[in-house]
Amino acid sequence: MTSILKWAWLGAIVFGFVLVGSGAYMAYEGRAAHDDVTTALAEERIITAEDAEIPLAPVDSAATAKAQADIIREHALASSGGKTYAEMERDDPARAVYLNSVTLRTALMESYLAFKTADLVTGIGAIVILLGLSHVALGGFLGLLVLKGRIVTTAEAPVRQQLGTAVR
Repeated sequence: MTSILKWAWLGAIVFGFVLVGSGAYMAYEGRAAHDDVTTALAEERIITAEDAEIPLAPVDSAATAKAQADIIREHALASSGGKTYAEMERDDPARAVYLNSVTLRTALMESYLAFKTADLVTGIGAIVILLGLSHVALGGFLGLLVLKGRIVTTAEAPVRQQLGTAVR
C-alpha cells in the first residue's frame, strides 16, 4: 500500500496527459467538421436573399444558413397565403412550391445544426484539455510533496515518530 500511495501522483500526471490528448483530438475534429460544413455550403454557391436577416451574403456559416432558411419560410408562407403544407388542399399548386421550400430549409437547418454541433465538440475538447492540464499540475504538485517528504504515508508515520522526525 505504501508504494501505491508513494507513486499515485504519477497516475494523476499520466491521466492528465491522456485527457489533454483526448481534448486536443476532440477540438481538432470539431474544427475539421466545422470546416467541412463551411466548404460544402460554399460549394453550393448559395447567396442569401435581399430581404434576409443577413442580405446578399454567401451561405457559408451557421448565421447565414439560418438567415436563408428563415427567409425561405417567410417566402413560402407568403406564396401559400399563410398556410403550411398540411393546411393546403391536395390539388393546390402552391403545395409543390411549399414542399420544395421545406426541403431547402431542412438542408440549411441541418447545416446550421452541424455547425453548432462542431462548435460544441470543439468547446468540450477545450474543457477536457483544461481538465487534463489541471490533473498534470495537481499530480506534479503532489509528486513534489511526496519527493520532499511532506506527504507521509500511514505506514511511514510510526517510523518517523520513533525517529523523532516531525511530520509536516
